[in-house]
Parts: sequence; C-alpha cells; structure tokens
Amino acid sequence: TLTVTAAALVSIEVSPADPTVANGLTRQFTATGIYTDSSTQDLTTAATWASSNTGVTTVSNAAGSHGLATTAAVGTTTISATSGSVSGSTTLTVTAAILVSIQVAPSVTSLPNGLTRQYTATGVYTDSSTQALTTAVVWASSSTGVATVSNAAGSQGLATIAGVGTTTISATIGGVTGSTSLV
Repeated sequence: TLTVTAAALVSIEVSPADPTVANGLTRQFTATGIYTDSSTQDLTTAATWASSNTGVTTVSNAAGSHGLATTAAVGTTTISATSGSVSGSTTLTVTAAILVSIQVAPSVTSLPNGLTRQYTATGVYTDSSTQALTTAVVWASSSTGVATVSNAAGSQGLATIAGVGTTTISATIGGVTGSTSLV
C-alpha cells in the first residue's frame, strides 16, 4: 500500500536576495514556500519574520505589514521567515542615510533693490536627520540681473540684489537641489 500525503514544505525563499537600503528607509520582503512536489506558495503573511540584529533593522509580523523591514542603524542583519520548522533567510545591509532634499531658508522673500539677504541650506536625509549644508552646497540665482548669490568662503549663500524682478535662489549638492524665490 502506498499512501500519498499532501506536499510538504521543504524550503522558504526570502526575497529580494541580499538587498542594500539606506538608513531611514523601509524594505518589503516576501517569503515563498517551496514544496516536495516543486509547487510554490506565497507565505509572506503566514510566516513568522525576524531580524538577527534588531538594532539595525526590525521586521514586522503585524497584519497588513508582514515582512516589512524598518531600518534603525547602519549595519548588517539577517532577515528570516519561518513556517513550522522550516526557515529561509537573506542578508540586509543598511548603509548611511542618503540626502533626499535641501531646504533653503528663508522661504519666499521680498526685498528692496540694493540690499542683501543671507540664505541657509539644510539637508534632509532618509533617516529624517538634518544637517547644515550652507557652506557645502553650490549656490545659484536663476536671474543674475535680479540677484547674485555668493559661493565664496565666508559668504556662501549671501544674495545681493541687483535689480527689480523675481529670481530663484538654489542650493545644489550631489544632484539634489533645493530652492526658494526672491522678489
């Protein structure tokens, strides 16, 4: 007598495989069960998720967010999904936070001709941290006939009004730009 039972789970594949993410961002993982009959099944919501280093990343087991990893610090951790006695895992590398935007202050300004205005640039990163970038960015004015803005050491971000009109004052670093209007 041969008795054939339902296919048994033999392995779990966690994807994406070995991803890298900037600190402050999240990453969704999925778990795919592989069975003795070579069939597969999505186990993302059925598996129990874990991180080997919760100081670097935590991973959710909550309804609606199973497998969602939230980064907390730079480092490496193993993300695992377990169903019964079968587990699968992948390595997640968390890198330093990345600059995502630049805030230029003050916001829209109206000044009489002949005056100056000091602008500041603040970088906002993927981990929600901020950093003063006034002396690190490249400053520009979209209309130098209205105002020029200094990139000279000691006066970075200082706009000098040269004429009547409107210009955009911008601060750029590493391909990220922030701007404001000057009237």
